[in-house]
Amino acid sequence: MDAKPGATIRGRYTLRDHLGTGGFATVWRAEDTDENRAVALKLPSFESHDRETVLSRFDRERRLLEPFGEGLSHGTVVRYLDGDLGDDPPFIALEYLDGDPLAETFSSGLGEGVRRRLATDLAETLDFLHRNDIVYLDLKPENVIVRPSGRPALLDFNTAVRRSESVEIRFEADQFKAPELLGENDRPAGPWTDVYSWGKLAFYLLTGVKVPTGNVPADGLDPRSFGSTCSSQFAEVVSRATRPAHESRYEDGTALAAAVAQATGRDPRLLVAHPSGIRIAVRERDTVGRPVDDEPVPWVVLPDPAGHVAPHHAQFEHSLDGWLLTDTSRNGTYVADSDGWQFALGEEGYRIRQERGEVSSDAKQPPTSVSLPDGATIAPVHPEYGIRLRVSTG
Repeated sequence: MDAKPGATIRGRYTLRDHLGTGGFATVWRAEDTDENRAVALKLPSFESHDRETVLSRFDRERRLLEPFGEGLSHGTVVRYLDGDLGDDPPFIALEYLDGDPLAETFSSGLGEGVRRRLATDLAETLDFLHRNDIVYLDLKPENVIVRPSGRPALLDFNTAVRRSESVEIRFEADQFKAPELLGENDRPAGPWTDVYSWGKLAFYLLTGVKVPTGNVPADGLDPRSFGSTCSSQFAEVVSRATRPAHESRYEDGTALAAAVAQATGRDPRLLVAHPSGIRIAVRERDTVGRPVDDEPVPWVVLPDPAGHVAPHHAQFEHSLDGWLLTDTSRNGTYVADSDGWQFALGEEGYRIRQERGEVSSDAKQPPTSVSLPDGATIAPVHPEYGIRLRVSTG
C-alpha cells in the first residue's frame, strides 16, 4: 500500500499527517474513525533493514506495550491502542501525544523547577518500566514528549527489551548512551543502563551542558559544578547515576526513583497493583483515572471502555495517620480492608446524585476520603464493575 494522506488502514485509520521516519518505522497522525480520535500510527519502513528484522522489532514493541493497554498504564508512557502485524500493511496504533518534543521545549526555555520535575517524573517512568520487566535503552530528549500539562511521556519502544534478554542492538553514539552500549567496555547492558541515561538527561535538563560519555569522570557528573542550583541531595543522585562503571550506579529505576523521592521530599511512595501483575508506584497527590482527550492524563491510567471511570477519578493523599484515597468522581470509589467495603464520593458526585434524585436532599454526604491500609483493595465505581487494584505500603 502507498502510505499517503487520505489512505485508510484496516478500514478505520485514515492517514492525515506524516510525523517522522526512523530506522524501523514511519509514523503518521491518523484519524481513528471507529473511536473518533487521533492516533499515532506506526507503519514499517524497510529502507534501512530487512523485512524480518523490522517486523521482529514491531512484534516486540507490540508485545511489550500491549499488556499496559489491557491492565494498568502509566501517565508517562505512550499508550498502546491497537496493532496487527498480519495486516497489509502491518501497523501499531498508539496514543497520539499532543505536546512538544523535550528537545524543542528545553531550547525554548524552561524554569529549573519545571526541568527538575521532568527529571523526577522520568525517574518514576523507569521505576514503572523496570518493575514491569522492561528495559528501555534509548532515553534521550528526542524520545520524550512534554504534554500540555507539563508532564513527560516516553515514546518509541522499538529498542526496548525484557530485563532477562541480552542486548544485541547496535546503537549510535550520543551523550545519553551508557558506555556499555557504545562498546567502550565489556560490561553488559541492563536496567542500570537506563539509570545512566536518566542521569545524563537530568544533568542536561539542569545545566544545559552536553558531556560526551567518554569524558564523564569516574565519580559521575555533579550538576552544581556546572551552574545548577539544585539541592546537594538531588545532585548526589545525578552524580551516582552517571558513573561510568555500572556497578557504581543505582541498580535499576526502582532504586533510582526511591533515591529521587527522598532527595526531593516526595517520600513515602505507595505501590498499586493490577490483577494482571502490572504495578505502579504513586506519591502524594498522584491521580488514578481514565484517559480523556483535552484532560490531563492521570498518573495511573485505567482501561475503561464503558467510560464510567472519571478522568481524575481519585487522588492519593498521605498524612501522619497513613495513606488516604480521596474520591473526585461522579460515581464514587469503594475501598475494602479487613472490615469490609467503604464508599467514598466527591462533593460533585454527591451533588449530581441529588440532582438526579438518586439520593434524597437530606441524605448524609458520604466521606470524600477513606483510609488505605496496607493490602487494601480499590474498586472505582463499584466492587462488581470489573476494576480492582491492590495497594501495598512496603
